[in-house]
Amino acid sequence: MATASANTLSTGFNAEYWTPTMQETFFKESVALGIASTELRSDLRDGDTLHKPYSSYPRVQTYTKGTDITVKDIGSTDDYLTVSTAKVASFYVDDIDRIQNKYDAIKAFSTMAMKQLNNTLDQAVINAGVTYAKTTLTGASIGEAAGAIVLTAANVSNVFTAAGRVLNTDNRTGGERFALIGPRMLETIQQYVGGRETGFGDTVSDNGKIANRFGFSLRLSNNLPYTATWTPADQPSDGDTVTINGVTFTFETSTLTTAGQVKSETSLAATLDNLVKAINDTGTSGTEYYALSAEDRQLIESAGIAMTDGTTSVSITGYGDIVVSASEAADVWSVQYQYALMGQVGSIDLVTQQVPNVVFRDAELRLGKYVHPWMLYGVKVFERMKGNLVSVRMDASSWV
Repeated sequence: MATASANTLSTGFNAEYWTPTMQETFFKESVALGIASTELRSDLRDGDTLHKPYSSYPRVQTYTKGTDITVKDIGSTDDYLTVSTAKVASFYVDDIDRIQNKYDAIKAFSTMAMKQLNNTLDQAVINAGVTYAKTTLTGASIGEAAGAIVLTAANVSNVFTAAGRVLNTDNRTGGERFALIGPRMLETIQQYVGGRETGFGDTVSDNGKIANRFGFSLRLSNNLPYTATWTPADQPSDGDTVTINGVTFTFETSTLTTAGQVKSETSLAATLDNLVKAINDTGTSGTEYYALSAEDRQLIESAGIAMTDGTTSVSITGYGDIVVSASEAADVWSVQYQYALMGQVGSIDLVTQQVPNVVFRDAELRLGKYVHPWMLYGVKVFERMKGNLVSVRMDASSWV
């Protein structure tokens, strides 16, 4: 009986092929332009500051015939928007790569950079609205326990009626009302609607609009502001983990060899310093932490996640439906809030002196181009517009 030999045909005969296009990349869709006012852009074609003062109020008094009137003082207060934020997402492409690459690197990376810049702008607008909203709804605002709202199908409609009450009470009765909601809040609304309405939220149009409900134009956003605080019970042990937005950081007492590892020092404070540097990517990779993979770094940066050090605890801010956890039950996460934003369209002013754009620069001593996608903008909620906005503090501690 013949015995088959160990053929090696695959080495020289098997063909390899490249797809016509690269893999698709997915970014958050921007909704800011659907709710912000951009009218002031034409008033700030040069310079960096636009003043928009507001006046005091005249006072009504009773007049008695034949007596002197008490004249009340009037005044004004300056308020202004400053265009001072510049963002850039630069890269370099060599002419040899441009000639020999199958794919157009400049086009591909410029397209992604523009989406990332728009995402950053979106976060800035929504964060300004939440930060300067005159009213923040909590559980007590809808007749429930104090603290952040634990959103359910049974109370979600109350959130909208409470927001409407606040706006009506503050005489903000004109104009189109919007509600920026995240995927989890949308899911809760769908549970509330149930079988009473089909096709709700199946289609997302330009600027995130999905439906009109409760007197508001509902707009889906993955950029709602989020906060959380992590307080370890003690010094993290070797192999303990903390997970943020799907990215796992593993504490390591010996040599760092794997992406996402964080050096566990001899004190909690020093270890948390390293974790802050790992998340913010501001330390020394390989010593204080081991740099994340490109995919995990994107998960952190696209969500705008930043960490601040509190010595025995750390806090994060970010944008979207962020989920956090820890391997040790005693290492608790607290202050897990997400903020929806409701109000009148046009209450947040956005001036983009340079909309996201791509600039090319020659590399003097190289054969290639520096590519600089960039933008220049300013965001402002003017004093009298703050009453047009209502933020909703929602409990995110049960998210998984």
